[in-house]
Formats: sequence, C-alpha cells, structure tokens
Amino acid sequence: MSIKTASARRRSFAAAMGTAAVSAMILSGCAGADLFAGNEFFSESSMGVGASPRVSTAYHPPKGGGRYQVGKPYTVAGNRFVPREQPDLDQTGTASWYGPAFHGRLTANGEIFDQHYLSGAHPTLPLPSYVRVTNLENGTSALVRINDRGPFSNDRVIDLSRHTAQVLGFQQQGTAKVRVQYVGPAPLNGDDTRFLTASINQLTPYEINTRMAYQQTQVVDAMPPATASTAPTPVPRPATASEAANAAVAPAAPDHIPFQVLSYSAMQDLEPVEEPAGTPIRMVLGTFESEDAAREIATEVALLGAVDTTTIVQGEQTVTHLMLSHLREGVTETDALQLTTSLGLSPTILY
Repeated sequence: MSIKTASARRRSFAAAMGTAAVSAMILSGCAGADLFAGNEFFSESSMGVGASPRVSTAYHPPKGGGRYQVGKPYTVAGNRFVPREQPDLDQTGTASWYGPAFHGRLTANGEIFDQHYLSGAHPTLPLPSYVRVTNLENGTSALVRINDRGPFSNDRVIDLSRHTAQVLGFQQQGTAKVRVQYVGPAPLNGDDTRFLTASINQLTPYEINTRMAYQQTQVVDAMPPATASTAPTPVPRPATASEAANAAVAPAAPDHIPFQVLSYSAMQDLEPVEEPAGTPIRMVLGTFESEDAAREIATEVALLGAVDTTTIVQGEQTVTHLMLSHLREGVTETDALQLTTSLGLSPTILY
C-alpha cells in the first residue's frame, strides 16, 4: 500500500554523542534476546549520527570511568540543544525509556550504558548529574544518574533506562508524565548502585542537605525504607590526562555516597565488541493506526530479528510503519513468513 508521507521520522536511530534513544517503542518483550531487541542496525540518514560502539556484553557493565562535561550546542533531527549548568532545573513532561538495543554502548560522557541500572539521558544537563524523577501518575520516585544525551524530541523531557522505567512503573506503557528535579553533580568514579537503590521513594542525605529539602518534593511510602549500608572508603586510581583536565572544571561531588569501589584501569582502552550477527531482509510488516497494536506486533516479531519503526504523519492522522530489517543468526525467511502469517499480517493492509 502506497502512503504519501507528509512527515516521517525513523525511530530506530542512535543518540548523538551517546546511546540514548528518543523512542519509547524500543521493544521490551524479548526475553533472552536483550542484545538484539529493537533495532541494532542503525540508520544515520534521518538523524545525522551513528550509534556509539558497544564495548561490553556483560549483564552489569562496569560503572563510572567517564568524564565530566557540559558540551557545546548541537542539533539532532532538526532540533537544537544547548547544554548548560541548570542548578534550578525543575521540569514536568513526558519520560520515555531505552534499553536492550543500547545496553553496553558508550554513553555521551564515556561511561557504559547499563539498562539494569538507575540511569538516564537528558539533552542539556551536565554529565554526570543526579536528578530525582517522580512518576506523577503513581507518585513513585527515584534518584537517577544522568550520564547520556537524549531524548532528541520536543515532546519528551528525559529518557530513562529500562530498570528505571520498571521502578517507576511505566515500562509497559512506554511513557509517563514525570517531574524531573536537579539534585547535583554525580561523582565520576565508583559504583553508586546501592546509593541509587536506597533513593527509591525516599530522600537521600545528599538531597536533604541541598535545595531539594525546600522543594516540596513528595516521596511516597510505596516501598519499605532501605537499610543503610557501610561501604569501604573509595581509593582513587591515578588520573589520566583527560580526567585531570576535566577535574579542573568539574563541580564538587558528594564524598559520602556509599560506593562499591571497582577498578577502572581497563576502561581507558575499551575496544568495540562484535555486534549480534544477522541477515539483512526487507519484510514489510504493516502500517498501523494504533501505536499499541504496532508495539505488540513489533515485540512479537523482534524475537526473530530487528524491527524498524517509522512514524508517518498525514494531516491529522499518525500511523506507525513496521519493517523487519535483519534476521537473527539461524533464523530464515521461512521462519519470518510463518510467524507473520500466524499473526495475521499482510503488507498491504492498514492496521
């Protein structure tokens, strides 16, 4: 079926300077296929940027090891963003999440994205920073480490990791209305997982000792208070030349956060790891009037390979176009045809 496109935007793209994706339609129903879910084969044509390299396939990649940066103004998909210090940032808007397709890739400030970690992407905040994100639909909140750039869309204010979306209760919906409040700079090194986990639905000492104590921040008692833990005193490793330069301009970060101290020496010379193998294919799955229906179909088909998602706007109507672009290693066209037939799909029907 031929559709004249008034405005089309591919949702399968890499982040500028990092891993974050705008789309909330990165697929979440692909158990056992985390490194291939969504679109691993990025198109640079619509965004003007390519994917950052994947440097780890570990379930929990090493934490920290990045650099402090504000960054210069940049443009992605026609939208201009101006990174800057924003100590009074307190914004309300839509949050989306990103995960499997970006797990193990370098973030905008040189850390490694972990979809199982309380982290996120913001288009203009200094990196790394802490923000408290509150889901205004259920009251759940958590402290989040911002170490990446995105989302690159005017209708979303923050991209969160899959785990953060799970904690805040909107993974299945894909998006949620949230409040984002800047807390302060985050330390460059160390694993702050325990510190962030303890922040779920309760303020941390870091927040209580800052302006957050006076912001009418509401924290619900949805979960029992976390038990405070004692961590070893961090032992800094020798700074590299780039880190020494960044340290001169980076704001002071709290030194009382309970970190698990790790070694980051190996992170200085990270090599890209091999991407999941796949066979190129161009199989149109259909064009859907319902975004929910498109997401369900894409989730089913993503078990076989990479699904490209395109939003098409015609006047006041918005539809979603799906195409299977790559098959997993060992999956054949016959397998794909059998699945699409069982789902009742036809490339010429408008769903």
